[in-house]
Amino acid sequence: MSDQSPSRLLDKIIIRVPDGMRDRIKRVADSNNRSVNAELLILLDRTYPDETKLDEHLQDIAELVGKLPAEKRADVWRTVFDRLDALRNETT
Repeated sequence: MSDQSPSRLLDKIIIRVPDGMRDRIKRVADSNNRSVNAELLILLDRTYPDETKLDEHLQDIAELVGKLPAEKRADVWRTVFDRLDALRNETT
């Protein structure tokens, strides 16, 4: 890879991982036919989605719930909010 590679211009983060974790990540990356870097980017994107993606998903949910019969909407919204709370608690 040359020093002029476009990847050289991207932001970089250096992390320290416990013994054995890099090997675990490498095994999973290999099984997914990805580099360790690509595997970590997938995981980071799932945990820290682009706000635009999140807004799009929320808009999709709102449209789907809006198509339901009025008497079912409150229960569905409750389920959506419960799931969002559970996801938030998983990441904190």
